[in-house]
Parts: sequence; C-alpha cells; structure tokens
Amino acid sequence: MRPPETIEEELEIIAQALEAGIDPFPPKKKPTRIAKLALGWFMIIMMVSWVSQLLYQYV
Repeated sequence: MRPPETIEEELEIIAQALEAGIDPFPPKKKPTRIAKLALGWFMIIMMVSWVSQLLYQYV
C-alpha cells in the first residue's frame, strides 16, 4: 500500500478504518516494570560487550 499523497486520501483511509471498527489512534500503553528491567539489562550487557571488545583490541 502506498502512502497517501494528499490530506483527502489520508482522511479517506481514516474514515474507512473507523467504519471497519479499527481505532486508528489507540491510546499509548504505559511501559511495564518487566519491560524496563529487560531493556536496562540488555543495555548493560551491550555496553559491557562493547567495552570488552574495545579493551581486547588495544590490550
């Protein structure tokens, strides 16, 4: 599906979605605690990996 080129095309797509019962602008979900923890640990592991690779090259 190509992106709409005019505002009228975009409004038509939104109208079709509303007629089909699809909410084109759903409310944002709040991040859960487990997601924050998982993202934090992932970032820590990635940083440790990058530092260890850097030290391995120069030591």
